Amino acid sequence: MTREPLKSPSQRQREATHQAILDAAFRMMREEPATPFSHETVAERAGVSARTVYRHFPTRADLTLALWERLRDVSGTRWPRTEAEILPALRTLFDQFEEHAELTRASITSAANTGYPAHGSAEGRAAFREALTDLLASLPADEGDRLIAACLAIYSAPFWQMLRDRGQLTASEAREAGVAAMDALLTAARERAASLTTR
Repeated sequence: MTREPLKSPSQRQREATHQAILDAAFRMMREEPATPFSHETVAERAGVSARTVYRHFPTRADLTLALWERLRDVSGTRWPRTEAEILPALRTLFDQFEEHAELTRASITSAANTGYPAHGSAEGRAAFREALTDLLASLPADEGDRLIAACLAIYSAPFWQMLRDRGQLTASEAREAGVAAMDALLTAARERAASLTTR
């Protein structure tokens, strides 16, 4: 059995500071979603200097990426790996949104202040592109891009929130409406791909 090397006190302190900064940023997102998000405001909440935050996260993109990864881990967000996984994964995702409804809603509100949706979007586009590889191969590139964009729109917290709030659906109704929308989208794409191959 291999042992991890012991960390020096300075390494442990650096990791603790890194964690404290992320904890403060996450608390801000959850408890103060409308507060402007910056290295300075995170530093104030973490009880460290802005310079320290910049040392750990040199750019806003670095900080928001770490925040997105934390949010994804806490909320259980996972991307489907195959076409067959898309509908079951969407059901699970909407259940996760319900289980973490307060955090999910806060993340939607704070999105404009943090910039983290860009990270999820890039990751999601890549995941759906991989999951739908065979179907995309049968569609023109522009139609494939629109399919990926529509899948991402459905596979999202804002879509869940719209179904719950504007649609006034229960949790289970919202989940099944999301699945029905995704199923209809994928069915239409499959039919379109089939019509192109029979020409």
